[in-house]
Amino acid sequence: MRVAIIGFGNIGKYLAEWIVNDPGFELRYVVARKEIDAEKIGLKYKSIKFRKEITSELINDVDIIIECANKEVVSQLLKFEEIDRIGLKLIVISTGGLYQNKEVIKRLKNCEIVIPVGAIAGLDAIKAVNDEITSINLKTTKHPKSLEGAPFFDQSEIDLSSINTVQTIWEGRVDEAISQFPKNINVAASIYFASKCEDLTIKIVADPNTSSNMHEITCEGGFGKIYTRTENKPSPTNPKTSFLAVKSVVSILRNMNSSIKIN
Repeated sequence: MRVAIIGFGNIGKYLAEWIVNDPGFELRYVVARKEIDAEKIGLKYKSIKFRKEITSELINDVDIIIECANKEVVSQLLKFEEIDRIGLKLIVISTGGLYQNKEVIKRLKNCEIVIPVGAIAGLDAIKAVNDEITSINLKTTKHPKSLEGAPFFDQSEIDLSSINTVQTIWEGRVDEAISQFPKNINVAASIYFASKCEDLTIKIVADPNTSSNMHEITCEGGFGKIYTRTENKPSPTNPKTSFLAVKSVVSILRNMNSSIKIN
């Protein structure tokens, strides 16, 4: 299967390494903002076409597109008519971009959009009972450094560097969370698509003593109660990214060629 990776940061590089070593896939394109010298990063990348922009030609030439850049790139991808093609799979990590394009997604009839479980557990169970959910919320706890750069702090008086105890930074709805914490709260958008609940509430907590990114989901309804707590070690090179998010994309790729599928 022919693959294109959009974004060549920490996640993109890991996925590229995995794909080029799996005979079931061919990494045909990598789209990155910066110029990349394929020879410098390894001879096995020599046959890959490195691009700075997404094009119609690229979309038509692959079976799988993996987005691991940002929500703006998701919006850009969805503007291409060629995306809505039978047989094309679009794996989206920046699910906040999908949330902000809900109306566009409703018009897509042919392509398959795949949302990785990312940094959380329990999406399968939530999806199974989404017609019976009466309340659902997410509590995300991260080290203050993992929250740096979020647009929320442009207007907030909170000084992340001065936090020395557990502190609730923000509470609100999923649409607000995605705009205020776009690189920290993709899990909220993923929960929304699994639950179909517009009134999903989110709490973001800063803990200077934590060494993990923790996500707690509480979901209740006629089925009973689902509670999950996932503690992810941050990626070694990017504290905003949980390593589980990377591995969940690998799991999707493995599942494509597996005779036993766990969905």
